[in-house]
Amino acid sequence: MNESPFALQKVAYWLYEYNDLYIEILNLSKNPCNICVSNEAEGLPFDCLEEPDYCTKQYSYFTDFYKGVEYGVDVQRYDLECKIALDELEECKNLSDQKNWLIKYFNIGISKVAIFSYDHLDYSVKKGEVVHPHFGNSPVGEFGVCIDRKYYENLIQFIKVFEELFYEKKVYPEKLEKIRKQMEKIVIPMIPIPKID
Repeated sequence: MNESPFALQKVAYWLYEYNDLYIEILNLSKNPCNICVSNEAEGLPFDCLEEPDYCTKQYSYFTDFYKGVEYGVDVQRYDLECKIALDELEECKNLSDQKNWLIKYFNIGISKVAIFSYDHLDYSVKKGEVVHPHFGNSPVGEFGVCIDRKYYENLIQFIKVFEELFYEKKVYPEKLEKIRKQMEKIVIPMIPIPKID
């Protein structure tokens, strides 16, 4: 997948071409079979074993793939904003300026692009190999779309700098502490599981 990345425009055109099919499948997916409804009620993934004609959960591979690829095209729109942010950061000469920069671009860094590098860049490639973002990967890695890294260069650099300033250098410590406290509230304690002999 990483050897021959697609151009962003080609992927966007594919999304345009298959948008009607995607919407049609989403509309049809409002009628899952009894097993899918039961699995959903129990919090289990859709695994339609009956596969009746009216159950369209079997098409979730396509809809999940489409949503993943669509994210790849959508997140790229932040590349220009990240370029502007990086240019502004060059003017930040002291910690106070860097903190103000983090405050200004905090929403983008945490809410908009934070998961991009973790979920879409494959760091398992050989050292020195160019890593292109992957989108719409199937659960077992059978297929997905690789889009040329050049469309995301500023976004990737922004994430790197943002994480370094926020998490490593702790330039905005009060916000980091607030996030830590929020995370402590939502972490569910582990329930010991009895050993079965």
